[in-house]
Amino acid sequence: MTSLDAKSHPFVQVRSESPSSLFTVSIHFLLIYLSIYGLISIYVDNIVIRSLKDVGMVLISFFSLTRVYRHQVAFLNPFLFILGSTIVLGALNVFLGSSVVTLIYGIKITFLPLVMLFAGMLMAQYGGIYAFARTNLIIFMMLIAGWLIQYALGIEKLITMGFVYGVNIKNYLEGVPRLSSITYSPDGYAYALLMTGIIAERTKAAVNHRSFRICIQLLTISFLLLSTIRSALLLWFVYQVVMFFLHIRKYSKKNTLILAMTFMLLPAAVFFGGRMLQSKNLLSSSSLLDRLQTWGSSLTSPFTMNGIIGNGIGSVGAASRRTHMMGLNSSNFAVDNQYFSLYEQTGWIGLVYFAILFMWIVVSLVKRMNTLPDSNGLRLPQVALSLGAGVAAASLTTNVLELFPANVFFWMFMGMALYQYRETDDIPYKAGER
Repeated sequence: MTSLDAKSHPFVQVRSESPSSLFTVSIHFLLIYLSIYGLISIYVDNIVIRSLKDVGMVLISFFSLTRVYRHQVAFLNPFLFILGSTIVLGALNVFLGSSVVTLIYGIKITFLPLVMLFAGMLMAQYGGIYAFARTNLIIFMMLIAGWLIQYALGIEKLITMGFVYGVNIKNYLEGVPRLSSITYSPDGYAYALLMTGIIAERTKAAVNHRSFRICIQLLTISFLLLSTIRSALLLWFVYQVVMFFLHIRKYSKKNTLILAMTFMLLPAAVFFGGRMLQSKNLLSSSSLLDRLQTWGSSLTSPFTMNGIIGNGIGSVGAASRRTHMMGLNSSNFAVDNQYFSLYEQTGWIGLVYFAILFMWIVVSLVKRMNTLPDSNGLRLPQVALSLGAGVAAASLTTNVLELFPANVFFWMFMGMALYQYRETDDIPYKAGER
C-alpha cells in the first residue's frame, strides 16, 4: 500500500498484477471514439450507439478503481467520500419531484468524465503515459485536419450536411467561422484542441526534442486563435503563466535572470499586447455584461432551500439543454459559468464540497511535485496544476467540466499526475517506457 505522501523515486512503478494490453487497447480505442463521437452523432440517432461511450467509460472507470484503490487509498478515500457526498446531495431533488432522466444526464455529462481519473491512474500504473500522449497527438492532428476540411467546404455546405457552427464575434478575425471539426460544437473543438495539444507535449519525441514540442505549441495557439473561442485562449494563457512560474520556482542564477528579464519586459508586453487585443476586440466586455444580467435574473436565491442544496444534478448546463431537446420539462439554462452551474445543481453545500475536492487534488499534486527531481522531463504534476489553474479561470465564463470530450482528457491526465509510483516490490524503470 502506498500514498501520495510517500517520498518515492519518480522512475519506479508498481508491478502490474495482470496483463495490461487489453486495458490499454480499450482505452486508446475509447479515446479515439470519444473524439469522433460528435461527428458520429450528427448522422446516427441510435440509443445503442449513443450509449457505447458511456458504457465504456463506466466499465473502464470501475475496473480501474478496483485495480488502483489499494495502492492509492490515502488519496482515494477522501476523494471518493467528497465526490459521493456531492452526488448524493445533487440527487436529493429526485425525492422532491425532479426528473430521474435529468439526474442521469447530469451525472453522465459532469461526473462520468470525472471518474475517468481512475483510468488515468491505472494507465500510469501500467506505464502508459507516453502511449496516452501519443493517442492525444493523433487526436490533436485529427482535430486540425477536420477544421481545415470544414473551412474548405464552407458554411453553406456544412449546413446542408447537418453540422453545428457559430458565427464569428464582431471584428475578431472577421470572416473566420466557428467550426466544430470532428466534435459536436465549436466550443468542444476548441477545448479538445487545447487539451490534446498540451497532453501531446508529453510524448517521448516532444519531451526529448524541444523543436518538436515548440511545433505542437505553435499549432495549438494558431488554431486556438482561429477557433475564436476566447475562454479557451484564456485557459491557454493562464496555463502558460503558471507553468512558467512553476518552472522557475527554485532558486538558481539562471532562473533569477529569467525572472528579472521577464519583469523588465512585462510593461512593454502589457502595453503592446493590450493594444493588439483591443484592436481585435478580444477585450470586449459586452458578452460578459449580457451574462451578468442573465445570471442576476436567473440564478436561484442563496437564501432558499434550493439555494442551499441546489435544484438537482442536471437541472442546468449541458444536461438541461439536452433534456430540453428531448422534449422534457427542462430549464434549458446553459449558465455559461462552471461555478454557478455547480451552485444551481448542488447549492452552497455542494459548492463547498467541490472547493474541498479541488483543494485536495491541488495539495496532492503539490506533494507529488515536490517528490520529483528537476531532471524529470514529464513534469506531470506541474502540467496538471497549470491546467487546473487554467480551468479555474476559464470556468468564470464557460462550463468547462461539461465540455465533451475535453473533460475526459483533462480528468485522465489529472489521474496520471496524481498517481504515486511506489510499493514494496517496485520494479525500477522509467515511467512510460513500456
